[in-house]
Amino acid sequence: MSVDGVSSKNAPPVLRLATANSQPTASETSPRRVQSAEQRFTREPRSSVSEPAASSLARRYPRYVLSAQSCQFALDFLLVGSAQAAIIFLIFDRLGLESLFQAGIVVAFSVFGLMTFLYATGCYRRDALLSGSLAMARVPIALAFSALVTFLALHYGFPLIYPSSRVYLSVSRDVTIILIGTSAALAATLLSRAVVRSALSHNLFRRRILVIGTGKRARYIQELNESHAHGALQEIHFASEAILKAAPSTTKSARDQMARDPLTISAIDELSTRLDIDEVVLALDDRRGVTLDGLVHCKVQGFPVTDFNSFIERLTGRIDLGWLEISWLLHSTGFQMRMLDVAVKRAMDVTLSALALFVSLPVLVICMAAIRLESRGPVFYRQERVTLNGRVFWLYKLRTMRTDAELDGPKWADENDPRITKVGAFLRRTRLDEIPQLLNILWGDMSIVGPRPERPFFVDELAQDLRLYKLRHSVRAGLTGWAQINYRYGASREDAQRKLEYDLFYIKNFSLLRDAAIMLQTLRVLLWPDGVR
Repeated sequence: MSVDGVSSKNAPPVLRLATANSQPTASETSPRRVQSAEQRFTREPRSSVSEPAASSLARRYPRYVLSAQSCQFALDFLLVGSAQAAIIFLIFDRLGLESLFQAGIVVAFSVFGLMTFLYATGCYRRDALLSGSLAMARVPIALAFSALVTFLALHYGFPLIYPSSRVYLSVSRDVTIILIGTSAALAATLLSRAVVRSALSHNLFRRRILVIGTGKRARYIQELNESHAHGALQEIHFASEAILKAAPSTTKSARDQMARDPLTISAIDELSTRLDIDEVVLALDDRRGVTLDGLVHCKVQGFPVTDFNSFIERLTGRIDLGWLEISWLLHSTGFQMRMLDVAVKRAMDVTLSALALFVSLPVLVICMAAIRLESRGPVFYRQERVTLNGRVFWLYKLRTMRTDAELDGPKWADENDPRITKVGAFLRRTRLDEIPQLLNILWGDMSIVGPRPERPFFVDELAQDLRLYKLRHSVRAGLTGWAQINYRYGASREDAQRKLEYDLFYIKNFSLLRDAAIMLQTLRVLLWPDGVR
């Protein structure tokens, strides 16, 4: 599964602008083919343009392209809030609410809860935006969770805030408020998704990207664009490296002029303007003989210029080790965690883990009893794992395998592993076996969000095979994490590398807001587990 969980069936064709003898494989059926592009770049490019002519060009400001996810979120908030407010405010007397202000508090809580669960169940991920059936499978689940939380708040929480209001003590009144709000929310979310899907069909959210390069890197971008259906939200054009190379017949004086004055009209600038490009991506396999001066004027005119590694990082949500350049990693921003961030993160860990442990205590007792009834042996299972700075600690879990599961030594868990008990299979699928790890979080061995802790045996093995593997230990290991919500259960060397790429992205782009987003989207993984073993 990709960072957005998208299949390949919705990928549109890609416009090809490369020369015939050097180009990535692309579809020939693009509706926006520019016939004169190849002819323009096979001719000798102009060496320079006079400074007055260059300065007389109108400045081209970047075209703002709406984000489909942000638009869907904003439209949901607007329509759901408006629908619920209109209905509740019209009949708040019949419902027994004392004032418009009190009705507003009820509506605000209901809308906030619904938007939170819509996000937590993945309704704003790219796969849900592109697939109507997937969206319709997730939206009702979000509505159900929101209705349950709203009922508990109305019946048990609001009486503490409004002790004189008897409406909240009535189960029938609370259910009526919830049914009205949920019905309005369902109609609003269906309407908003119909609007966004219509906008998608008219390409209103599609960004136009020009990739300079026709080698392996450009081909990799094309493969990603097709395999993950990013093409529904972006339109990629390819141009040959030749447009960045000076022609052999170009005079020395012309080349000197271009070196002195990079703000001259170039072929790449003309192409970007004519195609109304939103971004230029530099994906060159070999930069020898290439001059980047022409891109300076392109950048000044408002076309963002992005290097290959940064584009891949943004596109996939991970740092691709197969194409990683250490120089790019050193010079790019990231890997910054302030002392305040560490303190706030630790406070969140202690507070949330203690609360979760208290709430899940009855479930933990039931799971312990089920394990004991099925097979003899210890209920809890402990294992050595590696966390911050390579420190080894004991991780606690509910036992899900037979007691003799590792008599022959450590090994990856296989699909349908015979060592897993029947109760253990259920616990693994629902992730209930990880409840005891809340104690590890309280003790400071782990965090709620971070790279999944691995066993020392596998750490030593993987550190020899995978570059930068030990960077995972620059932060505390986590109960959930960026890799866990974007990739299936890891049980091989290839899975370990892919999860490492997601972990490096998380560490590089750490923020407390991202931690909160990961915590919320963990609910989607619990409801729709992928590859649990």
